[in-house]
Amino acid sequence: MSERKVFVTGATGFLGSHLTHKLISEGRRVIALARGSRGASAETRVREALNTVGPVDLTRLEVCEGDISQPQLGLSEDISRKVATSIDQIWHCAASLSFTDEDRDEIFRMNFGGTKNILALAEQTPTRRLHHVSTAYVAGNRRDLVLETELNVGQTFRNAYEESKCQAEMLIADAHRKGLILPSIYRPSIVIGDSRSGRVTHFHGVYAFIRGLWSALERLRRRMPEGGPVNLPLRVLGAETTTLNFVPIDYVVDGMVEISKQPASIGATYHLANPQATENRIWLPHICRVLSVEGIQLVGENSFLRTPMTKLEALFQKQMAFYYQYLQGEPRFDCRRTLDALKNTGIECPGVTVEFIQRMVGWYVNFLNNARQGTASSSAGPGATQHI
Repeated sequence: MSERKVFVTGATGFLGSHLTHKLISEGRRVIALARGSRGASAETRVREALNTVGPVDLTRLEVCEGDISQPQLGLSEDISRKVATSIDQIWHCAASLSFTDEDRDEIFRMNFGGTKNILALAEQTPTRRLHHVSTAYVAGNRRDLVLETELNVGQTFRNAYEESKCQAEMLIADAHRKGLILPSIYRPSIVIGDSRSGRVTHFHGVYAFIRGLWSALERLRRRMPEGGPVNLPLRVLGAETTTLNFVPIDYVVDGMVEISKQPASIGATYHLANPQATENRIWLPHICRVLSVEGIQLVGENSFLRTPMTKLEALFQKQMAFYYQYLQGEPRFDCRRTLDALKNTGIECPGVTVEFIQRMVGWYVNFLNNARQGTASSSAGPGATQHI
């Protein structure tokens, strides 16, 4: 009998490309579903994404051009049947990472509708095994301790992305209750670069925030003499004592793959989050130090009532509107089930220390500086697509 393969969606994205790379590196054969673009075929996009992660045996990769939002994933009847009978597990990583209300229909089409289409495929496979990558922020506007066993407790949501991912999980839970699939759900928090090098291949989340600061500073430095930190009087709407939960990409991928091999993971949900979230007053000053900038401070809404926003503050808030939502506070994520599953495996989530922040931000700032000079790889540029 021929070796069964792993089916992966989202292999051109940050998490999906690292996951696919790891699966192939462990000797698995992978079928990746991806969309083509105007400038590149689906196969070219996946291969470039994997090569950006690192060297890998691409002979163990097949690429199917399709679309999770389309019935039957946009595949022909014949190809869909061949895929279903040749795989023993599905890793569903693809999602729309848009967060704006104007894109609500598209977000739900990709994240909710796409999951429904993936479930239809999973039900046709011999093992009915599905690994679904969700987000810890299905917890929405909760501020209490969120358990891995909890999902819909009546919470509201900051944006359509969170809501769509919550509803996708509810679809999976319903299919599992009906005995249609054997799922595991993984909820990463804010995924950042490699814990050892700081390297990252896609630039969403906190990286967009860093890039916004870097761009503002670049404009100022052109008008200033060389040397010394830049003074940038900029009030950022947020609370110093609330946290952001940063988790390195290598911990997330290594943890998910390890947990997926454990029989107890069937029907379970795991928070791939950092057991120790980082207070805003810790990470923001160290980002500023790496960027060599002074004058940036987190303030409450009353600050803008007393003194109206400057043009720069208004522009920055408009550009960073999504990220500002998360500077107001987040839930605490209980990780006990994940930590128990990873006990004695050697897979541990590193704390976000000063050294770690400097390594992460330093790598990205070097990337931006090199990109400005035309020496950075274009395959991992800041304009990378958000629909993965």
